[in-house]
Amino acid sequence: MKIRKITELWWRLSSRMDWLRHHTTWLRAVVGVVYFLLFTILLSSSLFVSKLHLEVGEPSPQLITAPWNKDIEDSEKYTQDQDAAAKAVQPVYKPDDEYLSVLIKDLGKAFSALREAAATTGDDSARAMKLKQTQPFTALSQGTLTSLLKTSPDVLNAEEKIGGDIILARARNVVSGARTDADVAPLREKEKTDINESVLHDDLKAFYVAFVDQEVTRPTLIIDEDTTAKLRTAARALVKRDILQYKANQKIVGAGEIVDEKVYRVLVAYGLINSRNTWKAVSGIALIVVIGLGTILGYLFQYKRDILRLTNRLVLIGLTMILVLVIGRGVIALNLGGMDFDSLSGMLIPVAWATMTVAILVNVDVALLVSMILAIFVSVMVDPTLSTSFGLQTGLVALFGGVIGVYSVSHLSQRSDLARAGLFVSAVNVLMISAIGLSTGMRLMVWLVGLVLGIVNGVASSFLTVGALHWFESGFRITSSVRLLELSNPNRPLLKRLLMEAPGTYHHSILVGNLAEAAAEAVQADATLVRVAAMYHDIGKLKRPYFFIENQFTQDNPHDKIAPTLSSLIITSHIKDGLELAKENKLPQQIQDIIMQHHGDGLVSFFYHKAREEKDEVPEEAFHYEGPRPQTKEAALVTLADNVEAAVRSMKQPTPGRVEGLVRKIIKDKLNDGQLDQCDLTFQDLDRIAMAFVRVLSGIFHSRVEYPEMPVMRETGDGITPKKPLGETIKQDSNENIIGAENEKDPENHVVKHLENNDKVET
Repeated sequence: MKIRKITELWWRLSSRMDWLRHHTTWLRAVVGVVYFLLFTILLSSSLFVSKLHLEVGEPSPQLITAPWNKDIEDSEKYTQDQDAAAKAVQPVYKPDDEYLSVLIKDLGKAFSALREAAATTGDDSARAMKLKQTQPFTALSQGTLTSLLKTSPDVLNAEEKIGGDIILARARNVVSGARTDADVAPLREKEKTDINESVLHDDLKAFYVAFVDQEVTRPTLIIDEDTTAKLRTAARALVKRDILQYKANQKIVGAGEIVDEKVYRVLVAYGLINSRNTWKAVSGIALIVVIGLGTILGYLFQYKRDILRLTNRLVLIGLTMILVLVIGRGVIALNLGGMDFDSLSGMLIPVAWATMTVAILVNVDVALLVSMILAIFVSVMVDPTLSTSFGLQTGLVALFGGVIGVYSVSHLSQRSDLARAGLFVSAVNVLMISAIGLSTGMRLMVWLVGLVLGIVNGVASSFLTVGALHWFESGFRITSSVRLLELSNPNRPLLKRLLMEAPGTYHHSILVGNLAEAAAEAVQADATLVRVAAMYHDIGKLKRPYFFIENQFTQDNPHDKIAPTLSSLIITSHIKDGLELAKENKLPQQIQDIIMQHHGDGLVSFFYHKAREEKDEVPEEAFHYEGPRPQTKEAALVTLADNVEAAVRSMKQPTPGRVEGLVRKIIKDKLNDGQLDQCDLTFQDLDRIAMAFVRVLSGIFHSRVEYPEMPVMRETGDGITPKKPLGETIKQDSNENIIGAENEKDPENHVVKHLENNDKVET
């Protein structure tokens, strides 16, 4: 029957947990869909500014006026003017040296054939007929060929050079205008005229005329591409942009008027007309959003699953990104006066605010990824159609500003670091805008305005981070390092009360904080959280401070007058009392958890053994803390530091060897008792923790130098003279603390009493 009830209870609990997990999953899914829709709407909202669907040549259905002052560049006309200016530039020609070398080579072959024929013996007619069979001699008469064969070699050599120079001179003559195949005929005529007017013999004149007719078959000039391209580029650069200046409420087109190309371009520039398939563009933007959000979730799943399990962290990441894009949407709508200036408005989007906030409240690595995704989103928001370079420029500024913002707050130790982070972001914005200005040829005035916007961006990001940090911390119940630093101020009400009402507990907490902080740095835990939590871990003792040994400054011990069970109840109740005080003073949940867990469910062994001495059968459950056991590294470190400090402080002669042995014994006892089972400390971590404790304790409980015995002085009429010894001397250590004999009575028992973190009481 009992087994059946247990089974039913377990089934009910399992069903409830399954429902809760299922409910949480659905909630996270709904939040994800909402964020997807918000991102898509923000990035694509500019595509839905107008519902006008007009085409060139159609009448306008209504009067359309300019929404704001704007300088509109007629980019199409500007491109057409540039093309026209480039076409107006006449091409520059240069001789076709390759073709001319072929001509000269052919001329040399012809003269070689002539010399060879002249050198042979035989009938002149036969030789002339043989020569007539080769080019260019086929066009010459029998008499001319016979005369050429009788020409002396010296004359042939001289005439060859003269004729070749005449042909090359005319062929290399660069003239303006287009040169086509049709220009070959005039070129041949001019060359033949030059030949006929030369000093050449008539027979060679005839030969050269025939050579030109047969060999000059194409233009001897070609276009100089490099020089022509430079001239056309210069002509393009001289073309001025056609800027149309519109004032707010100025008429663009009236009702019933035909929309021409100029009016259409103005409407497109104002975003008053849908010139493309809007839903296709929205689908593309939605896909970008899916990829961006999926990248963040994938990274969290792969490397940061502890963050992925925290819904409030996920909501915070999405909310900061949404807020930045909302601000960006408003910033983009600003009219800075002119097209070039309007393109700079995106430089004001405070991406660094989101990245710094995520770095402080969530994780530095996650913040770096968020900066990259936000930079892409900002680029798309500035230019949804990705048709200009403005989106890319804004995205680059956002990316580098966001990354520098993350690095600037990665080791945040005080609020002034946030102001310094704003200056760093401003500096990198200035450098990035300058780089863009140099690479794009930005005008000086536009560059100066961009620098101002970059500086304002960095400073505004810092101000927004400082102003919003408190609200994000409170709303999402996240404790930042800045909040922890504020709580560590000794002037905080709880710490002042602890110092005045329970000074022993206060100094004990300070030492525990020092120990735990050193250990946290050794095992890469949150050192700031550990130190601050240690300062507050025993605030529950404020309710009954004199029931705890460190606050007892008299010989009276209230536990001597009450039963051990009641003493144990008083000792263990400081956990519950501490939680109540923490909630009243709105301490962060992480500190409350450490207050609740720093004793785990351990046994108050001193009073348990005392009760066993008085009565044989004592229920052990009455002498246990309620727990739970430490759930995190930080809680475990406070637990270990708490026990170690109390125990080592009770040692009579804390030599380094004895201190290390006691430290390792306490850690081992806690491990064997199962108090460290639910935190993620490894054996290697425990060894590092022990070494860190020993290093700090060696500096605190170092050896003392005893003062020599001093005689008590008395005042006489003649001055100060020593009194006779009174039978005992006053011994003081280097801190002038009186060493009583109380601890010398039973030093071993004194150490055991403090193993429960000063919650046991001396007899």
